[in-house]
Amino acid sequence: MRYEQESDMPRYEPMHWSQRARDQQPESASLVHTVPGADVPKAPRKAGPSRRPRPPRDEDAENLVRLCREGRLFELQSLVDEGKSLRLPNHYRYPLLRIALDTGFHSLIEFFLQLEMDQTQKDEVLKQSCWRNQPAVIRLALKYGADIGAIPFQDVIETWDREVVQLFLDRGADIVTNAPFARAFKQRVKAALGSFLDCKRARPDLAGALQEQADMALRQACQDEDLKWVSLLMWLGANPRTKGLSTDDLDDPDIIEDHTYQQSALQIACASRKPEILRRLKPDPAIDNLGELITAAASIITTPETVAYLVSLGADINDKPEGGSTVLDACLRNFGWKESVWEAPYGAYRHTTVPTSRLGKSLEALRFLLSQGARWTPNEAAVSDVRRSLYRVDADAIATVLDLLRTHGACNDDVLKAVIRTPKMRAIMVAAERQRPRARREAEPLVKRKPERPHKTTPSFFHSRYDRERLYGEVWAEPTQQVAKRYGVSDVAIAKACRLLGIPKPPRGYWAKKAAGHKLPTRPPLPDLDK
Repeated sequence: MRYEQESDMPRYEPMHWSQRARDQQPESASLVHTVPGADVPKAPRKAGPSRRPRPPRDEDAENLVRLCREGRLFELQSLVDEGKSLRLPNHYRYPLLRIALDTGFHSLIEFFLQLEMDQTQKDEVLKQSCWRNQPAVIRLALKYGADIGAIPFQDVIETWDREVVQLFLDRGADIVTNAPFARAFKQRVKAALGSFLDCKRARPDLAGALQEQADMALRQACQDEDLKWVSLLMWLGANPRTKGLSTDDLDDPDIIEDHTYQQSALQIACASRKPEILRRLKPDPAIDNLGELITAAASIITTPETVAYLVSLGADINDKPEGGSTVLDACLRNFGWKESVWEAPYGAYRHTTVPTSRLGKSLEALRFLLSQGARWTPNEAAVSDVRRSLYRVDADAIATVLDLLRTHGACNDDVLKAVIRTPKMRAIMVAAERQRPRARREAEPLVKRKPERPHKTTPSFFHSRYDRERLYGEVWAEPTQQVAKRYGVSDVAIAKACRLLGIPKPPRGYWAKKAAGHKLPTRPPLPDLDK
């Protein structure tokens, strides 16, 4: 349909943006054609924002900065005695106290601290001295009125100076807010262990808060799988059975408010890749809930050694109310996930399947759980999750998993039928059944074919080839190399024939002595072979 009137909307013209820009320029801004080599007139520069004027040079302030950097303490004291001010203008970045701190001159820092009236500058000196680990300056700042609350107690602990920590404790530092000891243990500050014990002795009223920090640090060490610090914190008195957050969780507000996320150090150790951490925590069947621990062991990185240790303590591997195993559910749900996602190149897990040759650890864990009598009692959602995980591996691995479940009686046939009921899974299983007879036929000749044993020479063989008395005379008449050339064999073959036929040979160096004319050993007689 055609419109009788044109629309008022401007039509788009197919031209380059640079051409439209040139057309919109005024005539005065048209291009100037210049001859090569001629001067091109420059366009006038647009007026931008005015820069801040540079402050005038202050000779007195520059002289004060120079005296401070050079450590001229007596000259600065003389200026104070004359009544002159030692305060720099406002446009200077740092005051003289900060410049004196950079020099590290103890007396100079003390001189400026005595003159300083600004509390903020004193607190800044305390912060900088803690960050630079200068205990003497820390004592000076506290002596002349710096506030101990100006710096977190964690920074004080990380100075690794036990005397400085004790100095803050004597002045009533806050050792509870923001869990300073737990954070210091996270940073592996060994000096914090002694300071922690000093705090417990000096502040018995805060023993409960300090114990919570130790327990929190223990949970963090178990999460980091650091056996050394687990042992140190157990020595410090941390309780592995209290539930709570780890140190890393303190910075996540969502986790802090979620009480279901809290776990004990024993539960975290059950989900670790190092079973020795759980053994170091020493779970007690009389105190600990082994069912809760075996449930915590249902992790993607849990080792069979951890499950075996819990079973040896008396834990029931079939911990679910209907008789199923939580650990087996996790093993099947995450089957092949480590090999297909963690160990695969980025993005490759979406396009490739994991062969059976790479599933050694996953199959080993599955066989171990089934050998312990674990049962699989899934619902419809769990079957779908396991089916989805089996899609990551090849057909041979899927058939192996189903055969293991069927052989050990871990589930009934209806569950196995539910796993392979989808068209995709049926196609995979049909392909696997077709490949198995072919692989079996290809392997049969290799199985039936026995390796050929090397021909073993016997004394009867040498009897048929060599005359015993003749060979005895030849090896005593000339060297073995010459005898071997006559028979067309090596000297090693002649030596072996003499050994099996009981023929004595000349000792080492016999022919050299004979050539030199030395006395030769007596030739032994040929022994009777029947004897």
